[in-house]
Amino acid sequence: MKFKNIIALMAAAAPLLFTGSCNKPFEFDRPLAISSRAVTLEQTAGSTHVMVYSEGAWTASLTEAVKWASLSKLSGEGINDVVFNYSANYGVSRQVGIVFTSGAVRDTVMMTQKGAITEASFLFDNSALTLLRSEAVVKVPFKTNITYGLDCVKTSVTYAEEMVGEGEEVPENFERWISDVTVGKKSTTFKVDENESGEPRVAYIRFEIFDPAQSTGSPVNATLVVTQSASDPELSFSVTEMDLEGYPADLLFESLANNIWPYSGEVEIECEAEWVSKISLTKEGLNLTISRNDDDGPRTAEVKLSYTDGLGNTVAATLKVTQAPFPQPMSFEDVRAMAVAGKETVLNDFKCIEGYIISDPTSKNIISSPQTGQFAFDKDLNDRIAYFQPKDGRLGMRLTFTDAKAAAAIPRFSKVSILLQGLTIGVEPDPARYNLSGITSEHIITQEEGDMTSVAVKRKRISDLTDDDIYTYVNIIDAEIMCKDGAYTNCTDGYSFKETANPESGNASAPRWDVAPLLVTDTQGNTIFMLTNASCTWRRGAKDMAFNTIVPQGSGVFKAIVVHEEQPTVRHGNLGRYQLRHMSPDDLAFNSPAFSNTIVEWNWNDRKVDLVPEIGSGSLNLLSGTAHVGASDFNNTYNGRKSDGGNGGSTGNQKGLVINAGIKFNNHWWDFEKNEGRYFDISFSTAGISGTNMVFGIVWGHGAMGSTTLDSPAHWKLLYSVDGGVNFQDVPDCEIIKNRSIVWWTTTSQDSCPGFTEHLRKLPQDCFGKENVVLRLQVADKVTDIDPKPKTVKDDSYKNFLGIEKGTLTDKDTEIRIGTITVRYN
Repeated sequence: MKFKNIIALMAAAAPLLFTGSCNKPFEFDRPLAISSRAVTLEQTAGSTHVMVYSEGAWTASLTEAVKWASLSKLSGEGINDVVFNYSANYGVSRQVGIVFTSGAVRDTVMMTQKGAITEASFLFDNSALTLLRSEAVVKVPFKTNITYGLDCVKTSVTYAEEMVGEGEEVPENFERWISDVTVGKKSTTFKVDENESGEPRVAYIRFEIFDPAQSTGSPVNATLVVTQSASDPELSFSVTEMDLEGYPADLLFESLANNIWPYSGEVEIECEAEWVSKISLTKEGLNLTISRNDDDGPRTAEVKLSYTDGLGNTVAATLKVTQAPFPQPMSFEDVRAMAVAGKETVLNDFKCIEGYIISDPTSKNIISSPQTGQFAFDKDLNDRIAYFQPKDGRLGMRLTFTDAKAAAAIPRFSKVSILLQGLTIGVEPDPARYNLSGITSEHIITQEEGDMTSVAVKRKRISDLTDDDIYTYVNIIDAEIMCKDGAYTNCTDGYSFKETANPESGNASAPRWDVAPLLVTDTQGNTIFMLTNASCTWRRGAKDMAFNTIVPQGSGVFKAIVVHEEQPTVRHGNLGRYQLRHMSPDDLAFNSPAFSNTIVEWNWNDRKVDLVPEIGSGSLNLLSGTAHVGASDFNNTYNGRKSDGGNGGSTGNQKGLVINAGIKFNNHWWDFEKNEGRYFDISFSTAGISGTNMVFGIVWGHGAMGSTTLDSPAHWKLLYSVDGGVNFQDVPDCEIIKNRSIVWWTTTSQDSCPGFTEHLRKLPQDCFGKENVVLRLQVADKVTDIDPKPKTVKDDSYKNFLGIEKGTLTDKDTEIRIGTITVRYN
């Protein structure tokens, strides 16, 4: 076989196909085709084999010297196997050629290796430099994403004299005054000669990164514009001394004259103070960072700068920083001790308080909107309030910011230090609630982001809560919502705020309420109310959702902020000493099954006007003469529901109402001859049932939402019988159950209720295991409500128009309205 000065290349793994006779043409498979003369390699390190076919001697070399590739052989004769070795490529793709030469024949195969970086970046913070006239070595930092591939950066220098127009000639013998351009890991350096011309001169240093993988083949490049002046060094500052507070800070001494910043690596900087760091001279001036001053008194540091150029010219400056002590932290106990009941105390001490923000500034459920007039509320207060506690959560405090923007800038669970000087501390009594007000963004002297793990987790039962828990973050354990057949705000939206987020709800001209309570209970039979504002978009559900599926159906941990708010009690009655604020529904981690078991329940969710329980077995027994008809409940989960087959009612805008999802009982509720209240009974069996707690719950109100129907009985007592109703006695330790009048049309008094109220009472242990238990709800006295004939006012006089519990029953037919009656145990 004759090879006439042919060099053939192929992968060693490819089969070489020969015919049976040497006189036949030579044939072989070429997966690495000579015609393309191109091989693509993976980004990882490796090697590939190249076969060389020649009838004589041959040599091999790379098109350029590179560090990332090598050849196993540089010469040979006849058929040989050459191994191309290459390292991993952490930069952009790269390329080198293998040149094979045999006699007068020469051929090249280009080896292209993929890179980890698909788009190179190479940037200077300052791409234009003005240098002194003296000789120097200049270092210029850059930013790049090809730290491990900088050997592929090519540099070139072009002088202004070379940039001539078309038809013009480049001047002869101009000075090439830049040399030794090198690219390091973080900066480039180059040498400049002394400028003896007396005039400025300009050159352009180009940095080019060729990426063969780019379809255009265009290189990525950056250019430094270097102007060498005829000037000597200058350095001066607008101020040379700064007096600072004790906070950590980044500072800039602005320069008036500063032509030595390109030589910052050669500038001598002296500072003995360890609390001063990150000192650097830039185009703008001297940058430095100071730490917090936790010393007892002020401290001073000097920063000295000096620079001498290649001609011996020297400049120097001394900058002085004096830092006052950081405000010493005060404990929550000490800050709260400065509050005086009934007085707002302005704090003058230059001290701070450190703790954690436990409320969420994005939530619309931080606090009730205070009423400012008959139909007027301060709706913006919610966005200016935060709750604040130390890490251990022993005590809490409410913060009032001057503007919502300052409050919104602090995410939930952030650790902050608040300067107390100029703020106001106040306390509301019984229970004591502390408020720190007047806070601006300037008072937040340190801020660190955190998460739920940043604060101690207090796990308590409802019965364990104390006044010290107010305005703190507490996990209430073994909790569940008593009545789960509604929304978070079971009140009529015909009287709530008119909100952009809830366009189908609210009353734009005469709003009555901002917050609604739901009763939460635990495995011990204790209760507490959770509060939800009308501004919360999640308080009702999505369109076409069944009206009894919004609130969590199970039990678990209620992650809450404990509060005591007086605003909602005006309308909803006594809500207890403590209430719970949740920032979103996610705070109700009710992921376990409900712990309570229902013995019997009437909720009228089937919307049938009857006395048949929806759950369990039992009977509602009414006195002769008591009529019952259907009534609306307030627990719809969607506003604006059209006729939808029974889930929301038949009218166009239900405003939270569900037609016939409740019941009305009408009677003359006081027997004037016997001088005692009339009643109705609930009968059920507990045979075979045992447990720790048994409870009775009722959700109700009175009035037909008209001003002539307010005089139903307000006070009811609960009795029980375990012998089928023969003998009754008062349920022990059972408070009077109040029944409140419901809002009525335009002139509603400010203390009437916009929905039903919820009540839960513990039943005695002897109610377990009985064939026939009877509970009796009996009118306790002749107290009722009146129409105070409120007037539309915009000042405090609206508080005079109160009607709750100010009337006396008369011998007439009135009504009570009920949404749920339930008996449960665990």
